[in-house]
Amino acid sequence: MAVGKHTQGAKRDRSNENFKKKWSTLKKNGLNIHQTYDAEVYICIRRRGEKYEFKSTEKALPLSDKEKNESFPLPVLVTAADVADEKGGLKVSTSGKEPGQID
Repeated sequence: MAVGKHTQGAKRDRSNENFKKKWSTLKKNGLNIHQTYDAEVYICIRRRGEKYEFKSTEKALPLSDKEKNESFPLPVLVTAADVADEKGGLKVSTSGKEPGQID
């Protein structure tokens, strides 16, 4: 009996499929937050030149920097680095700004 060798070819790139799954989950979570807590939710992701947006209401548009600074209470700014610190120090690329720094 011949012993068959399993040849390992290159794994196919599943990043698009994985992204679409994460995006679907994020939209469902945004809707859940909107319905459960009566919150306006706006989510925007740019990936590979495409823009993905979720708005719970038409009013849930992103605020301009001027609107953010004039609103009270001031918005809570959370960066990817802040979330990584909470999760135990995962490495995250940042734009060189300090966590919580507002332009």
